[in-house]
Amino acid sequence: MDRRFWVADGRRAEFEAAFSAGGPWVRLLFAAEGYLFTEIWCEVPETRQYRVRDSWAWHRNFERFRGRFQAEFERFEQWLRSEGLTEKEQFLGAYYEKLDDGSGEDLVLG
Repeated sequence: MDRRFWVADGRRAEFEAAFSAGGPWVRLLFAAEGYLFTEIWCEVPETRQYRVRDSWAWHRNFERFRGRFQAEFERFEQWLRSEGLTEKEQFLGAYYEKLDDGSGEDLVLG
């Protein structure tokens, strides 16, 4: 899943911590089979615009996560808003990359 966030003024450190290796978002994803890693970076420092992209080993792992953890996902999103960490969010998509290793598997980027 690939998303863009506009982080509230003065809340960058807390936002980054929420998506860091020990943060609540990554802890949730580690509960799902096939999760690989999350990337977070600041695209435009002046507007506090961030990108967050999650990668999965297989597209079906990502789809299972979406089905199984929908309530937890929604609670996390609500927590971001209630804590005032973000001003807005934009879903950019989910991207599937066919692996050329003969496995027939797809890597989910974002």
